[in-house]
Amino acid sequence: MQPGPLPSVDVSDEPSGPTGPPRCGPTPTQLGVTEPRPDDPLAVVAAGPAGAARRDVLASLLGLAPGMLAVPPGSWLLVDHARVPTRAAYVPGYRQPHAYAPDQSAAGPALARPPRRVELTVAEPLLRHFTVVDTPDTGTLGVAGGRVLLDAVGRAGALLFVIAAGQAFTAAELHLLAEAAHAAAEVFFVVTPGVSGWTLPPDGRPGAGSGRSDGPGARGRVTRSRRDPAWTDGTGASVPTGSGGRVTRPPTRSARTGGPVDPRPARPPADAAGPADAAGPVDAAGPVEVVLAAHRAALLAAVPALAGAHWYPARPEDVGALRRALVGWAADEGLRRASAQPPVLPGAHGRVPVSPGADATGWADRLDRQARSCAQRIRQDVALELANTHLRVVQEIVFGVGCAGLPQLLDRELEAISLLATAQCDAAVRALLDDAAGRVLGVPVPEGVRRRIGNAVRWGLADHPTGRDLDRVLLVTSTAGVTGLSGAGAVDAVSGYPARERVEVLPPIAVALSGGCWQHWRSPDNDDPGGARSWAQRALREVELELTRDVSRRFEAVRRSLGSVLSGAVDHGALLA
Repeated sequence: MQPGPLPSVDVSDEPSGPTGPPRCGPTPTQLGVTEPRPDDPLAVVAAGPAGAARRDVLASLLGLAPGMLAVPPGSWLLVDHARVPTRAAYVPGYRQPHAYAPDQSAAGPALARPPRRVELTVAEPLLRHFTVVDTPDTGTLGVAGGRVLLDAVGRAGALLFVIAAGQAFTAAELHLLAEAAHAAAEVFFVVTPGVSGWTLPPDGRPGAGSGRSDGPGARGRVTRSRRDPAWTDGTGASVPTGSGGRVTRPPTRSARTGGPVDPRPARPPADAAGPADAAGPVDAAGPVEVVLAAHRAALLAAVPALAGAHWYPARPEDVGALRRALVGWAADEGLRRASAQPPVLPGAHGRVPVSPGADATGWADRLDRQARSCAQRIRQDVALELANTHLRVVQEIVFGVGCAGLPQLLDRELEAISLLATAQCDAAVRALLDDAAGRVLGVPVPEGVRRRIGNAVRWGLADHPTGRDLDRVLLVTSTAGVTGLSGAGAVDAVSGYPARERVEVLPPIAVALSGGCWQHWRSPDNDDPGGARSWAQRALREVELELTRDVSRRFEAVRRSLGSVLSGAVDHGALLA
């Protein structure tokens, strides 16, 4: 007998096709810029370093007193339109928001921990076009906070970056701007006068940002803090900087030469230039134009994709140009999103017949194996992400924020893990639904039919014991344990930038720190780095155990509910949803 041909080196030993083990569909491996859905609300996300008077810029834009926009450190602020002004704080661990007066003199409720977000509604006509979202200072975000910010920018659609005249773009900010540019998010820049007014730093430039613009390796001679959260090793743990605030890595070519950045190679065409672009040499311009041109040149040396971004000087008495630009973007983006989805989805109404050979496809057995494969993959990804989180937390305890900053750091890390696990579960469930329903119906599943099946599966989750109380929050306690709080209100309070309406089958995964845990590590009596490291290891281990159990329960519930919906369709010859 002649031996058969040897398989290629890139062919797996496992059987493939209808008889092989089904694989889980593609899922995101890292949280980043999220593609907006057509029904996502428009928003402008404001970001920037501390000391850039970002709150004053937003107050001038909205016609409010700056004190009305004050929130606890680390909290997000959402400003929306309403006839009656209101303000409420959403705190993890509570099912109802804490409402307080929307005036400047209101101090807010006394809470055990800072809220994830504060929602303020005012009767400002500009907010009819979009929501304004203010975020924590970029220097305090870290690796996880930057990912959360990118997720919000992707869903919102626009980023308003505010920087002072005497400040430089850090490596973390350049990475953030590069990711936003690659995701086609609209970026607006506002430069405010620094402590010395419209003057550049002593070296005559805001920063010689240079290097790659497509990842966290964007480098340059920039003003640094004692630790820079953007420099990471393979696990994402931040790398300490050297003396003088500079990163302890070899400088790039432009940083070694020390010469000024020439913006001419990256200068955009005349029709793409922003309103603050100088028409001639910067020597003939005023101090404001010189500062804007210097910041723009430093940015384009590292992120050339932002050559068409708009730049505006911060003038409280004249914000008309910025308002007109934001309203114009909202009109175009709203039209684009509205035209991306028809008013009536295909297959939303009418009879959907079942394929005559649906029983022969073995869809039920394939659904069972594919659901187990997806649950296993997501459990592995969650465990790996928590391991990287543990490395970053330990490094920050020893070399960075210490024990007092542990609650804010860990809470933001858990928020990023929650968003990533939610995105992975949503993508995997969509793949399960499309594959199983496509085999039963015999045709690709239209969006309207997918929505009908998804609603039926969501309603049927509670019919199975594994599908009950999926909408719950996991709260880390001061004893390194994990407790649960059920309810849609409790899950909503954990979101820093919530979606207006969720159309996915499963509720989002939510993990946060409890108020007691927050107070425990903020106390000076518990300033013990060794004890904090041990506590963080035990707490993250408990979070991993709870999340893996929760993921398994979710996919078991989806498998049972989706199987019931499709079995009913096969028995009756048509989709009953």
